[in-house]
Amino acid sequence: MVSRLLLLLAAVHVSRAAAACNNVSAVSVTLDTLFAEYAQYMAPGPPVAVRAALDVRHASVDEGAAVVRLLADLRLSWQDPRLAWNETELECKSVLVPAERLWRPDVELLNGAAGGDTDGSVRARLTSDSKVLWIQRLNVAVPLAIDLTDWPRDQQSAVFTFGSREHTAEEIALGIDDFRYATVWESGTWMIESVVGEKAALGSKPVISWNVVLRRRAAAHALASGAVLMAAALVLLTAVVLPPQQRHSLCACAAFTAALWLTSALLRLPGSATCPRTLSCMAGVLGAAGACCAVAAMLARLARVQRPPPPQLRAMLSKAPSWAVATSPQESDSTSASWAAAAQLLDNVLRAALALTLLVLVCVAL
Repeated sequence: MVSRLLLLLAAVHVSRAAAACNNVSAVSVTLDTLFAEYAQYMAPGPPVAVRAALDVRHASVDEGAAVVRLLADLRLSWQDPRLAWNETELECKSVLVPAERLWRPDVELLNGAAGGDTDGSVRARLTSDSKVLWIQRLNVAVPLAIDLTDWPRDQQSAVFTFGSREHTAEEIALGIDDFRYATVWESGTWMIESVVGEKAALGSKPVISWNVVLRRRAAAHALASGAVLMAAALVLLTAVVLPPQQRHSLCACAAFTAALWLTSALLRLPGSATCPRTLSCMAGVLGAAGACCAVAAMLARLARVQRPPPPQLRAMLSKAPSWAVATSPQESDSTSASWAAAAQLLDNVLRAALALTLLVLVCVAL
């Protein structure tokens, strides 16, 4: 075990020594010689294979402005044979050089805007086998079509498209590098769900894009919306069990609860082309409460009608099952008894329809 540890420490020491470039003077002379004949404004030779990777640090949704803001590193790498040296002679594998001294591909964000702090002037890493690695610090934003259908458990997707504005596909061959993303700094409402890159083409221009999916973290909103919906539905179901004359207060309570929640939710939600499913279900509960009040008033008025009922109504009531109509018109020939039986039959049908509607609304919302 001790021997393995010593071998590991020796290997780390050797690798650090090789990367540290102990022969600084020789490396400096070699680099000065290479850059003396280096044409910065000329590409290494068409086509230049440029590999790109997006290292996302933080992403969030600005719902008021309808944009996704991204803090990330755009890692670009390519081969420049004009900047190669003998690693064995110089005992140096890689060095950091000012990025301004190198030819760099003009890969930038095409479908958004920089936040003002994008930094492309950091140093680039140059290896002995002529590989160049250059990192751009990004603070960018792209427009977002907000989809609130699944609010408050919704996911938002934004595409960040990068490409060259000056070079064609014959001059630069863009590709996506297989890079394992570093630690993502997440805080606030949004959490990064996935980052998927793909290669595409925009006319004759080389284009690569990353689809960033963000998921809302709003457990309190989800709990509150579900609890209010269930409470309003239970109050309405309780009202359905009561006689029509006693339903008004409970229906008004359920309607007030749903209306109050809808008003508070609308103050928090941004503008969108889609409506949250939770709001639609809550609006359905509000409509059901209003319909319950209206039906109760109609049934009370129907039971007090004094006009003789039509023969068709008497025939329908006589064929109705006993559980649907407790008072049969045949038991009494009075006009009020017939209308009361009709009101009771209609009440049973509407109560069943209301209970089924509430069940569907709760299932859809949850």
